[in-house]
Amino acid sequence: MLSSSMYLFASKVIGYGVRILVPIALVRILSKEDFGAYNQFFLLEVLVQTIFQMGVVQSLFYFVPRDRDNAGGYLVNSLGLNTVIYTSAYALVWCFRGQVARLLGIGVIFDYFWYIFFYALLVMLNICLESYCAARREIRAASFLTIQREVVAAVATFGAAIAYRSLDKIFLGLVIGRALSLAIGLAYVHVRLNGFASRRYFFSVWEQIRYGLVLGVGGTVGTVAMRLHEIAVNRNYDIETYAVYAAGLKQIPVLQFFSQSIAAVALGQFAMLVKNDDWSGVRQFWDRILGTMYGVGLPVILLFVAVADPLVRLMFTSEYAGAVAIFRLNLLGTLSLVLNSTLVLRAMDRNDVTLKVNIGMFVLLFPALYAGMKLAGLEGIIAAHGLLLLVNRIAAQAYLNRLVPVHLGYVPSPQSVRAFYVGGWRRAVAWAGRRRSR
Repeated sequence: MLSSSMYLFASKVIGYGVRILVPIALVRILSKEDFGAYNQFFLLEVLVQTIFQMGVVQSLFYFVPRDRDNAGGYLVNSLGLNTVIYTSAYALVWCFRGQVARLLGIGVIFDYFWYIFFYALLVMLNICLESYCAARREIRAASFLTIQREVVAAVATFGAAIAYRSLDKIFLGLVIGRALSLAIGLAYVHVRLNGFASRRYFFSVWEQIRYGLVLGVGGTVGTVAMRLHEIAVNRNYDIETYAVYAAGLKQIPVLQFFSQSIAAVALGQFAMLVKNDDWSGVRQFWDRILGTMYGVGLPVILLFVAVADPLVRLMFTSEYAGAVAIFRLNLLGTLSLVLNSTLVLRAMDRNDVTLKVNIGMFVLLFPALYAGMKLAGLEGIIAAHGLLLLVNRIAAQAYLNRLVPVHLGYVPSPQSVRAFYVGGWRRAVAWAGRRRSR
């Protein structure tokens, strides 16, 4: 599992390393006001993506491992459904753009609406291809698509920024980059993987919608809840303050990417274990994943807390020194990534549990963020956000343990943590030995 996950992890780190260069460059080119508008662009895109994504892409991890002969049919369904969903979603946003702008305090919706629409649609179709490859356990293919998506987009955006120094052209470069990466991805999946091959097409569409809808609504509520703190700052502070806050949220997402990479590999394994009613295997695999996540997560978080000040100043200049405290407090929320009960819940088709827990967090966030803002301003908002993320993961794990016939721990066994470090060391030694023998 870890070997396969490392390909995805490395691709995400490389992709992010390329992507983070864009805002680091733009913060030195754009004014604070324009840099705030640049971040508003992505805030709106993520919110719309979150609300309307419906879990169709994530349903691939449930259906493809169970029916490999018709994998291409599920991919076609996902591409088509996402195109229809996002076109309809942005048509709705266009009709109510004035109300959306007033509600969220996002002015870019008027000047850059069509850029946001095409960018969001192209990003989701790219992610669909990557998720399909991961669901088929074509890990190297998924890794390649992840890297090329970010490299192509970064090159296009850099070119526009350097040539024109204009937000309009920067957003156009983003859209062109995503379109090129989608064309490359479609060609790669078709030619190299024969990925659209299927015994049947246009079947089980409603099954994918049903599975994805519950998962998607739960994910929508959870992700909107994760963005409420950003909306609170955007609504209650000026755009220059929001720019500083947004800079503090630009983490080096090593743990996030590692968690996503583990999940992409583990989802299929949990699906097969649950299908075979092998709960002893589920418990052992869960403990192994926990040992891996704790073994990576705690050292990474401590490292970034220690180097936060010089790191933020290096990325965003001393003008954004106020982002250091936000950066550190935001790390509190990333602790929640070590505990991911949705891996088992999705294999059980119990996405309703995630929905219920996320609704609870969503309701609690409003008074928590308000109290945080009144008590400690920006720092209070991000601290309240991180604390509720931890509570959410613990509550979901408690709910899961009421459903399954075995106990799935909150912390790993010492043996699983030790096995992770010993296994990692042995793989590193073996890799070094192969390098020396060449």
